[in-house]
Amino acid sequence: MAVILANRRFTAHVSTHPWGRDAHGLPVPPPPGSVPAAGAALPGAAVQQADGSWSLRADPQQWPLRPGDRLVDGDESWTVTSARLCAVPPDGTADYIAITASLDPPQVP
Repeated sequence: MAVILANRRFTAHVSTHPWGRDAHGLPVPPPPGSVPAAGAALPGAAVQQADGSWSLRADPQQWPLRPGDRLVDGDESWTVTSARLCAVPPDGTADYIAITASLDPPQVP
């Protein structure tokens, strides 16, 4: 098991969840250009994977994160594709959110 040390300070921009639903019961995302609420900047980590995707670790205080939410560190921004709250027994001091995300805009090789 590898340990990823905090190397960033993420501000989470979290959309309202759950999204509203239309007359057919399908989720309706927020209107384009709407600005999600921003939380506090908390320690986290970002590592680019070999396939170009990103693996992020965020403070559990930023939970819940859902696909489509954003994490921002300075000039870099990631869009969450999946997030899972991970508990590390026995007392929770090492808990974290495991996130896969895409960098916006993507880096061009």
